[in-house]
Amino acid sequence: VSGRAASVRPDTTKPLPYAYGFVRAVAPQYLRVPSREDQLKSEFKLEDHLNKFKEHGSEWQKVTLGANDVELPGKPAPAKKSTDLALGQLFGAQGDFDPIPFWLQNGRAVPNVSSFKVPPASVFANRVRRHTGLAFLGAFKASPEAFGRPFAITTDLRLIPTTKVKPDTGSPWHGVDIDDKLPVPFAFVRKKCEKDKDACPATYRIEGDEAHKVKSLPFRSTVKLTGKGKSVGKTRYREIEGGVWVKASDTGSVFEPSEWPKAAAAGEKWIEVSIDNQTLTLWEGKKAVYATLVSTGQDGVGDPKTTKSTIQGTFRIKNKFVTATMDSNEKGGGTEPSGPEKDKGEKSEKKDKGEEGKTIRRGQGSFELRDVPYVQYFEGAFALHVAYWHDVFGTARSHGCVNLAPIDGQRIFSWTDPPMPDSWHGLYVGDPNQGTTVVVHP
Repeated sequence: VSGRAASVRPDTTKPLPYAYGFVRAVAPQYLRVPSREDQLKSEFKLEDHLNKFKEHGSEWQKVTLGANDVELPGKPAPAKKSTDLALGQLFGAQGDFDPIPFWLQNGRAVPNVSSFKVPPASVFANRVRRHTGLAFLGAFKASPEAFGRPFAITTDLRLIPTTKVKPDTGSPWHGVDIDDKLPVPFAFVRKKCEKDKDACPATYRIEGDEAHKVKSLPFRSTVKLTGKGKSVGKTRYREIEGGVWVKASDTGSVFEPSEWPKAAAAGEKWIEVSIDNQTLTLWEGKKAVYATLVSTGQDGVGDPKTTKSTIQGTFRIKNKFVTATMDSNEKGGGTEPSGPEKDKGEKSEKKDKGEEGKTIRRGQGSFELRDVPYVQYFEGAFALHVAYWHDVFGTARSHGCVNLAPIDGQRIFSWTDPPMPDSWHGLYVGDPNQGTTVVVHP
């Protein structure tokens, strides 16, 4: 029965294999469809919350085009854009909201499979903190006697009231194929044009010891490098085609390595991660085939044992998981969650404070991110994985892992060795020489 209840599998043909959302306000996790009395007992000031949601809910739960909406070469176009989906579909329902599942129609016909253990007759199985990221299998509406309230079903078969969750669609960002039209060396423009227009990324003309701005550069565009560099004062510049220059700090550059790893010499696939440039490049031998912007550990090239830095060295993929749950207590395995803009609806207990490049869009401190997609561990708890909670790729911001945009994460997961067999959820690499090589350097 549990297998039928959880028959929705992760869709690995998509960058986000589930429907995802973030908890807007502390929410209960129910094991069975709660009555009106159950909800009033479990949720503080519930009627006030429902009144606010009735007035502002459509605004709070509005989504933008995301990872699964991007049309990619060689892949079918999305059947429907996220912005055109009914609310229930944003939580995994087939239609607007599905009927109450068979296993919930008369109480609960399946055991509690979550890690939070309670007596079998319990209605309630713990609360979930604000900013927690969740994946969903479907959604339905309770009876009018129970407020007619919608509930989303999590992957561990608990029920979350959708009035306390904001659906999310992930970043649409993705990298580029490297070919004759865009050969190495080149760079991504990774700095955003903020309010101070003088600080916007741009091309410069260098005359003597002065640099004069020529033209602004679009965020995340690419520029072809000549390989030449020059310093003006304390600022480092790189020359691009046309004889103009860009600030090195505004770009994430992709170069041929000064020293090739053994995997390159052997003609194998390998992954290069540059912490200074916040780039990841896929190589086949000595040929670069794909590159993108990533987010490595927020403390840069610090000691990974004592800071939130990504470990450096040469490693191999040790295990792969279609999805895995992460939290900030995992050294190297957690990442600071920061998803789409902070909810402007109901007030939280404490006002979030952002730092430059680390705008807090999801939880801070201790947090939980369920069903993180396309996880590939390469050393201890350090992994390559999708970050569905932020869109600042090109800025160091994780707790140590290498954060990938969903489209990049899916592509890299299917590209690395060993391949994941169909219908498998995870694998451990038995042969230490079988996993794809990962090289992390400054």
